[in-house]
Amino acid sequence: MTEFEINRTSPQPCAGITDGRALLDLARGWLQQGNTIVATDLLKAATDSPEVEQDQGLRARVLKESGRAHMMQSDWEAAESFYVEAQHVFLSTDDAVGAAECARNRANAHFQRGNYRQCEDLCQQALKWATETSDYELRATILNTLGAVRSATGDHAEAIKTFKLCLADFESAGNALRQGYVLLNIGLAHTELGESANAIESLNKALAIALEVKDLGLVEICYQNIASCYLAQNETLLAKSVIDTARKILPGLNSKALETELNLIDCRILRVMGHFDAAFELLSETQTQAEQGKLSALQGDVLFEQGLLEKLRGNNDIALAKFDAAAGLFKQLGMDKKFQEAVQSLANLKRKLNGG
Repeated sequence: MTEFEINRTSPQPCAGITDGRALLDLARGWLQQGNTIVATDLLKAATDSPEVEQDQGLRARVLKESGRAHMMQSDWEAAESFYVEAQHVFLSTDDAVGAAECARNRANAHFQRGNYRQCEDLCQQALKWATETSDYELRATILNTLGAVRSATGDHAEAIKTFKLCLADFESAGNALRQGYVLLNIGLAHTELGESANAIESLNKALAIALEVKDLGLVEICYQNIASCYLAQNETLLAKSVIDTARKILPGLNSKALETELNLIDCRILRVMGHFDAAFELLSETQTQAEQGKLSALQGDVLFEQGLLEKLRGNNDIALAKFDAAAGLFKQLGMDKKFQEAVQSLANLKRKLNGG
């Protein structure tokens, strides 16, 4: 077998490269492509290089990227270990930005695991270091995680305050796209508080940015939530107008989840307008879409909507079965708020049927 053939079957991405900085750059490139295996090998090689042994700043950066590689593999303990060591080295070299980035990444890892207390503590530490550097972009990313923690723990009023601080920092940093997503988060928090008018205001601002920067994902989410807010305000015609506009602006509706969600909102509109037969037909179609697309959460939403519709049509036995099925699915998926709503609807209907 020739040497050329050997290289083809056993590629060596760092063959001939021994410089620690070059290896770190290569590793970052592989991480951007999502290849953590090659990146980890490169980072191990970088760790043993003379450059990393002699330069503490470079060593800290290699350790931080090693933490990132393990975090991408959901290897939380290894990621935490690398980040803690990197954070310590950054602080020993008076690099507050590096230390703040490590603390933020550790916070994000804890958030993904639902460890909200640890996440918040790390965010506060990261904020302290980031504030020392006047790095608005870095501060904003930390505040965004902190706002997400407060939303996840149900403290939506505090989440809004935090997201507004985050928004101001992204504005100072000139990052329009991230401003759009923060405005979306503010809108969603207002929605959770039942403040539909405030939610619509924030969502429309997010939508304007999304259209300007051509982020179709953000456009989709904004249209869905604006329509839902109008429905919550009993503004049925406005909700219908938003859905019709979304279908025109989003050609082909490439997302099956989006198409199903828009159909579900249409079903709600038809129900509110009293068009029960049309709502029934569209719900049947939407149920098929959700099942074929294996969209479990939306399947629960469809079951719940079917319960509401059948209750209005006087088919109480069917409505009870739909509410019960929706509650079971929401519980299985850990969707506590929707589970409680389905259980309450089930209890209310049983009470009504029993003359209570």
